[in-house]
This record gives sequence, structure tokens and C-alpha cells, in this order.
Amino acid sequence: MHPNMSIKTISTAFMALLLSSALTGCDKAQSEESQLVVKPVKLFEVPVQTDMALDSFIAKVDATDRAALSFQVGGDIETFSVRMGQEVKKGQVLAVLDATDFRIAVDAAQANFDLANSQYQQASELYEKKLVSTDYYDQAVNTFTAAEVELDQAKTNLGYTTLVAPFDGVVSMVFGKQYQLIAEKQPVLNILNHSEMDVTFSIPVSKLEDRSIQDLTNSNMWVVMDSHRGIRIPTRFKEISTQPDEDTNSYQAVVSIEKPEDINLLSGMTAQVEVQKNKSEYGIGIVDSAWLSKNEDSGELWRYNPVSQLISKVQVTLNSQGNVIEGLSSGDLIVEAGVDVLSDGQQVKAWLREGGI
Repeated sequence: MHPNMSIKTISTAFMALLLSSALTGCDKAQSEESQLVVKPVKLFEVPVQTDMALDSFIAKVDATDRAALSFQVGGDIETFSVRMGQEVKKGQVLAVLDATDFRIAVDAAQANFDLANSQYQQASELYEKKLVSTDYYDQAVNTFTAAEVELDQAKTNLGYTTLVAPFDGVVSMVFGKQYQLIAEKQPVLNILNHSEMDVTFSIPVSKLEDRSIQDLTNSNMWVVMDSHRGIRIPTRFKEISTQPDEDTNSYQAVVSIEKPEDINLLSGMTAQVEVQKNKSEYGIGIVDSAWLSKNEDSGELWRYNPVSQLISKVQVTLNSQGNVIEGLSSGDLIVEAGVDVLSDGQQVKAWLREGGI
């Protein structure tokens, strides 16, 4: 081969190799660049649900436990040891009657019982030996039974001469005083339990037309006093009437609250009971372009993770108005456009409007 031809051939081959390497490097760079492209997407942030959907009803506060106390027997008040507004403990003695006559009655009944018991024991022994008639034995039994009842009643009446507090509470009213002669069951004092309060309110029938009683009773409820509008007091549901009142066309409901230490609650005060609405009455509205799929009561959306910048499918529950009631939380970021071209686990970035026109 001619020397000049060999050099020319080698040069041509070398140039071709360089060109091929350059093109390969260019393709690789373009491929890597295309892989690094992160698709921008328009996002919607689920708002903070601070304005909870609530119904508000006028209410009245009352003591959970209240009692009008009186003696079950009449007599002279010997001791009256409480005053109005005084706090008392369960079992504490509040007032005592002069028990002289009642102790005498117990002693007399005890003596009568002892005699009847002795005669009954004697009649039983004779009856077993068939030494007395059945009528004689039956009479002894009846006398013994009557004496036993009389003794029990005398002891009970003696116990009625002491009036004790049935629960922890506050003396709200006083009607009696020391040395006063009172009749049987005549009111002596009233006592209220102020550590726990009942709050009564009315719910219009219309509010329960599309809502079950169980859903209502399981809802969050708060009491807001008219004198302390900025404080919500947690409640515990207590009861609701099974039939609406014909005059007001509403159900009567009661919730219980523990008395806050910093609020002076008294029976008769007015308040508002706030009840969280049925989930069918509220929810989060989502634009149509954000739905991957949607039917009457559920749907699928893309949720964006701002930390990993990845998207994932989220299943949500809808109410009758098509709003989301379960599946999303405040602060979630939802892709609201171009959802059909995305895939699960894809990396995306938030689309930002560019400056200018």
C-alpha cells in the first residue's frame, strides 16, 4: 500500500471516531437533562378548619344534683348547724330533732318485742309437743310479727331525727331554725351540687330530619356562658327526650359539664350549647379538574409531599354535596390540574406564576 494512502485512511478513521464520541456524549447529556426535568403542577392547600360548622342553641344551667331536705317525722329542731351558702360534705349532719320521745318509743317497742318473742318461743316448743292448739300457736306468731314491725318502725323514726347531706354540695336555701317546731316533711333546707352542672337546651325537629339521634349524641358539644363568650366548656352528653314537645316542636336535651374553677356558675344562668353539625352539612370543596376519579360518595386525588416532592393517591369520602368530609387534613397539598398525565410516586414541583404579563 502507498504510504500516503495509509496516513490518509488513518486520519479519516480517527476523525470519524472523534465525531462519533462527540455525538454519543451529546445524546447522553440530553438524556440526563431530560431525566432531571421535574414537572411543575398547580397545587391547592386544604384550609385550616378553624371555622367549624356549628349549630348554636339557647340553654339554661342547672345543678346536676339538687335536693329539698325535710325530716320524715315532726318535732322540735334541737340543732341546726348550717347556713345558706355553706359548703357541706356527703353524710355531714345538717340538723337534728329533739329525739326524746322517739327514744322512749324505741324502748317501749323493744320491751313489747322481747315479751312477744318469749311467748313465741314458748308456744313453738309446746306446739312441737302437741300440747297447744294451732290457733294458740298462730296467735303467738302474729303477736311476735307485729311486735317486730313496731320495733323496726320505732328505730326508723329515731333515725329520721337526724338530717344528713345526701351528696357534696352547697346549702342554697334555709327554711328552718333552731328550736322551731316543724311538721313531718316540712321543708328545712335545699342543697345543690355545684361541682357538676346540667345544661338544658331545645333542638328543633328540623335539625334532626336528616340526622340520627346517635349521630347527634356522638357529636362534639361545648357550652359557652353568656357572661364568658370566649370560653368553651367541654360537655358530656346526658339525655334527650324521645318525643318532641308539641308546643315548641323541639326535643329537650341535656349535657353535663364540670364547673370550671375560674367561672362562677350558678343555677338559672343562661348559656349557648354549640353542637358540631352533621358531616353531611359541611366539607371541603375541590375543583373538578383535580379529580382522578369521583362517584357519589368517594373519589381519588393526588396529594403532594413537599418534603420528598413526590405525589401519591389519596382516597376521600364525600357528602351529598360532593365535598370532602374524610381523607384530607388541614395543610394537605392537592394537585388541581393536569392530573391525568401524572403517575404514582412521580416527582413534581409547585408551579409558580412568572412575573410580567
